[in-house]
Amino acid sequence: MLAYADEEALERTRETGLAHFYSRSRASLWLKGASSGGLLDVIRVLGDCDGDAAAYVARPRRHVCHLGKRSCFHNTLLDRRREILEELLEETGPHTRLDGGAVRHPLSTWTPPPQPLLAALAAELLAERIRSRAGPGLTAVLAPEAPGGLLALLAAQKLNVSLHLAQGGRVPESIGETDRVAVYAPSPAEAQALAEAARQRGAHVAAVAALAAPAGEDTRGVDVLIRVEPGQPPRPRLAL
Repeated sequence: MLAYADEEALERTRETGLAHFYSRSRASLWLKGASSGGLLDVIRVLGDCDGDAAAYVARPRRHVCHLGKRSCFHNTLLDRRREILEELLEETGPHTRLDGGAVRHPLSTWTPPPQPLLAALAAELLAERIRSRAGPGLTAVLAPEAPGGLLALLAAQKLNVSLHLAQGGRVPESIGETDRVAVYAPSPAEAQALAEAARQRGAHVAAVAALAAPAGEDTRGVDVLIRVEPGQPPRPRLAL
C-alpha cells in the first residue's frame, strides 16, 4: 500500500511496532487497521537516499487492501517472473543427471541457490499456483524433510501457513483431520506417496505439487508441476 507519514506517525510506529500513517483526509494520525483489524506488525523501516520517503517492511495480520486483498498492488501490469526464473536457472550451470533421467538443480536442496532471487521467484510462483488450486482455508504445507525443504519453506511463508516436515515419508502427528494441506515434494512419485499418507491420517489434501519429473514418470494426481527438462547444453523449461 501507499500512504503518507509524518514525524508523529514514524515515532508511534517505533514505539508500538504497528504501522502508523498520517491521514490527509482526516488531518490526523492513522493507525492502519484500527477499525478493520488489518494491523501491520512492522519489522523494519527503511529510508530512501533523499530522506523524503520511507518503506515499512511489515507482516499483515489480515488483508491490507480495502478490497479484501492481501496487498493493494494486485493488478498485474507486467509479469516477467517465469522468463527471469528460466534465465536464473540456466545461469546456475549444468544440472546433475540422476539415474532414471531425473534432474537435480539448486531448488531441490535445503542449501540456498547461487541466486537468492531464484528461490524467491520459484517459491512465489509455486505458492501462487497452490493458492489457485487449493482455494481458501489452507492450513499447512507438508513436505519431505529433505531435499526440497527450502522451496517448501518459502512457499509456506508466502501462503501464510505453517510448514510440516515428513521424516522418512511419515506424516507428522501435527497433521490431523482438521487440516487442509498442500503437499510438495521434489518428484511426482514422492508427492503422490506423501499425499496418500496425509489422506490416511484424515487430512484433506487440497493440492499436490512436485519439482521435477524424470522422463516418462506418471504425473497423474499432481496438480502443480515445475518440470525441468535437460538439454545439451542444459536449458530448463518450466511448466508452472
